[in-house]
Amino acid sequence: MDFAEALEQVLELLQRQGRVSYGAIKRRFNLDDAYLQDLKDELLFAYATQVTEEGPGLVWTSKASPEPEKVQGLKSQIQSQQTQPLTPSSRRRNAGN
Repeated sequence: MDFAEALEQVLELLQRQGRVSYGAIKRRFNLDDAYLQDLKDELLFAYATQVTEEGPGLVWTSKASPEPEKVQGLKSQIQSQQTQPLTPSSRRRNAGN
C-alpha cells in the first residue's frame, strides 16, 4: 500500500469511528513510527478543519466527509512524487523532504 492509499484508509477509519489511537493505526496498517508520523503530519495539515490530535490519537471533528476530489488530488500528487515503493529506509530518506 502506498502513502496515498494509507492516508485515504485512515481518513475513512476516522470518519467511521470518530477517533482512533496511533497504536491502532500502526497495528492495523503495519506502520513504523516514521511512517505514522508522516501520516499524522499530513492529516493534521491537509485536513486541519476536520482532524485534530487528542492525546494518544486523532479525532474526526467535522460532520462533512473530505471532498472526494481533494482526496483524489492529494493521492495523485503523492503518487507523482513517488518513483518507487516506500521501504523503511526510503521513508527515512524522504522524511526530510
